Amino acid sequence: MNNKVSQQKKHGLLAIHGAVLLFALSGLFAKWLTLPAMFIVFGRAFFAAISLAAFIILFKKQSLKINVHTLFALMITGAILAIHWGSFFQAIQVSNVAIGLITFATFPVFVSLLEPICFKEKLAPRAVFQALLTILGIYFILPENINNSGIVNGVCWGIASAFSFAILTLLNRNFVVNSSATTISFYQNSFAAILLIPFILESAKSVSFEQVVLLALLGIVFTAFAHSLFNYSLKTITAQTASIAVSLEPIYGIIAAYFLLNETISLMMSIGGIIVLATNVWALRNHE
Repeated sequence: MNNKVSQQKKHGLLAIHGAVLLFALSGLFAKWLTLPAMFIVFGRAFFAAISLAAFIILFKKQSLKINVHTLFALMITGAILAIHWGSFFQAIQVSNVAIGLITFATFPVFVSLLEPICFKEKLAPRAVFQALLTILGIYFILPENINNSGIVNGVCWGIASAFSFAILTLLNRNFVVNSSATTISFYQNSFAAILLIPFILESAKSVSFEQVVLLALLGIVFTAFAHSLFNYSLKTITAQTASIAVSLEPIYGIIAAYFLLNETISLMMSIGGIIVLATNVWALRNHE
């Protein structure tokens, strides 16, 4: 029995790190695809929604029916998901993968600050201190020459990505707690894709077959499959273990960008990244 439990935990650890690695690698598509950020989000959400629907209906043998109240909440969160992914890819396109991933890693701090407001709780002093540490980390990431607009814009877009994801996280806790994670993901991706259609019609005329293949890969493997792995891992490992694994996403992504995109990271950016990631782990542990 102990061997069986131990084996399940090993499978859970492999699944969570596999999911986090796929999440990290998804950022590289912002450089591989010469498309506007919103079109990348549309393709990601579109193919993710199709594959999730197939998984729910064909493999889980479940219905996609959901009540109207929850459906409206999912439409709102789907729009926020589109904003989150759009700002994330935009951050990487105007700067680099490291900037996008490190600034996105600040989202747990935003959750710590926003949660008391949303749920009418007292703001913990540690949340304020974590926010100050995050600002310090971002300061180190910013270039000495403030005229380097690419890095500055990347940091701004990355923070916007983190902030929107924090809002998405809090809304999911509040509105969709009674639905399965896979069903939630299907509807959010579907609404994200539908809402983006008016913004991508012009860009659609110049999309090549190779780009469609990359978008399908991003949506199916690096989004739908990655989320399935993540949800599977939570059956056998603790939330704390999962949180620590998620905090490794920027590290995986930066290493991948170094080898696959020849991107480098400066000493000051490394210091800032360490401060942000350490604060990120601390903030995540507060929610265990």
